[in-house]
Amino acid sequence: MTDPNFHISTPRLYLSYLQPSLPAHCDFLVALYNTPEFIASIGGKPTSITTRAAAQAVIAGRFRAEHARNGYGTYLVSLKPAPSPLTNATTTTAVDPPADDFSQRLAATCTPIGTVSLSRGEGEPPNAYLAPDLGFAVLPAFTRRGFAREAARGLLAWAEEQLGVRDVLGLFDPANEASRAVFKSLGFVDCGVRTLTVFGGVRGAVWVREGMEVGDGDLGRYGL
Repeated sequence: MTDPNFHISTPRLYLSYLQPSLPAHCDFLVALYNTPEFIASIGGKPTSITTRAAAQAVIAGRFRAEHARNGYGTYLVSLKPAPSPLTNATTTTAVDPPADDFSQRLAATCTPIGTVSLSRGEGEPPNAYLAPDLGFAVLPAFTRRGFAREAARGLLAWAEEQLGVRDVLGLFDPANEASRAVFKSLGFVDCGVRTLTVFGGVRGAVWVREGMEVGDGDLGRYGL
């Protein structure tokens, strides 16, 4: 997660690492995580990430640890300028450009609008599920424009192509219709509402990526 040139490109977006050394990244995370929509999506309990220092700590700590452990984690989603001078908008890449600090140019030319993530805890059930779950959050001003779906598709494609990660879960509050719509548009399959032991026993909607071996809704192989 330390490579400032890493990014994934989709037609309208860049997915890149959040950098704890960039105040703009820390401030954006504070703004995103304190919107009413984000707080509602995590059960209504206010986040502890309310200051630049708190955001910097979580990026440098938990986010980097997740990337180091799994090879994937949480990514900043930025809206490309139009037209984009930085890279071919039709490609998905992690190596362009090599000449200088992409994250600095991204901050100067693009608009941060959200985050997208693949997350899996450390260990095995009941401490972690055996497949990562897909998450996304977009600032209210940029919702209903397909950005969450586009970012998720880009990340899923990259993770499968580069890391061989094919099986992915969709776990969310059953009342979150926006998340339901995104997972449906991505072709995920609804497996009902279940008790999520990894998340303290809350009841959550469980969707799985199309093609996963779940039989008649049996998710035991993934720890569910």
